[in-house]
Amino acid sequence: MKYLIIGTIISLVVAFIFVRLRPYLQLIRKVVTALNSSTQVTTAPRERSPSKNKLVRCDGCGTWVPADRVFQLKAGMATYCSRECMTKNVESREQKLVG
Repeated sequence: MKYLIIGTIISLVVAFIFVRLRPYLQLIRKVVTALNSSTQVTTAPRERSPSKNKLVRCDGCGTWVPADRVFQLKAGMATYCSRECMTKNVESREQKLVG
């Protein structure tokens, strides 16, 4: 009978301690899983295509534009950010040649 009472008291103390420490144990578990997932993300190989990340400067206004969105003239290496910028720059070049 004496061992049953001592066992009950010890189990109640352990249960009380576990209930009090449970939020801290959950916090530690979340931190460990976050650290594990962050190391997996940083070690994953990056797949980037060079054409999507390449920026080209507009010859008309100087704005940087992704290479897949530029407008080019057929007879030249000039690149433009928009049709308006291209027509404005072509008109200004024609005016410089004329007068």
